[in-house]
Amino acid sequence: MMPFRTQVKFFLDNPDSIELAAFAPVFQRWIQQNALNELLVDVADYRHVFEGPGVVLMAYGSEYAIESRNSRTGLLYTRKRQLEPDLQQQLRTAFQFALAACKLLESEASFDPRLKFRADEIEIRFADRLQLPNQDTSFDLVKNDLEAVLAELYGGRSISLAPVQQDARHVFTVAVHSEGAVDISELLHHEGA
Repeated sequence: MMPFRTQVKFFLDNPDSIELAAFAPVFQRWIQQNALNELLVDVADYRHVFEGPGVVLMAYGSEYAIESRNSRTGLLYTRKRQLEPDLQQQLRTAFQFALAACKLLESEASFDPRLKFRADEIEIRFADRLQLPNQDTSFDLVKNDLEAVLAELYGGRSISLAPVQQDARHVFTVAVHSEGAVDISELLHHEGA
């Protein structure tokens, strides 16, 4: 099972103190500095769209959006081009890029207070309604691959997975929760191991 698009969302720990407009100049600077390990193309501001993507950094194979869907602000990484041979590698690649962007944002001095992403809670979305419609059977198709990749990412910590909602109007989404304190740096360490 290879979904067309895989999305990973890390939630901000301190979303109330951040203005979404502050992300646009940061993303524009990232383009100029080639800050991420891929071709960065443009920045779009969709803050006017209710429950929309917010501020988006578009890259050749990805999108990085600061979105506030369901009043939960965070970084939503979308893998647009699937070059990986299987779902596990596709997920590993999505986590690699998402975590790198989170770490860069946490180190940005232009945010006061500094950004901090939660690593104990993640949303994984499969934006492929044809192959993975939002129904119970979709969870069964991806569960083993998700568990394998998340066990690596969390270094053996206890994690739980659950579908977010069974509503065909929304993309199939899985909520991930881990027990114990964990941060982005620790996940990056496990991801790179």
